[in-house]
Amino acid sequence: MAQKYPVDYRVNTQNGQILSVEVTCCQRRIGEIRFKDGQSIKCPGCATVHLLRLQHNHFHISQEKA
Repeated sequence: MAQKYPVDYRVNTQNGQILSVEVTCCQRRIGEIRFKDGQSIKCPGCATVHLLRLQHNHFHISQEKA
């Protein structure tokens, strides 16, 4: 059985291109963000903001705790 992580990110692709990132926080799926620089989503449970930042050949997903 798969382990439930408190925070998890699932990258969705199509034809080799990244489309979006699904975000799980507090062991609940809180939503999906498009693969564009500056996209973010806030967890309704703990108020953590999950932020996507794109750079020339990679990306970062960071958390800003409330």
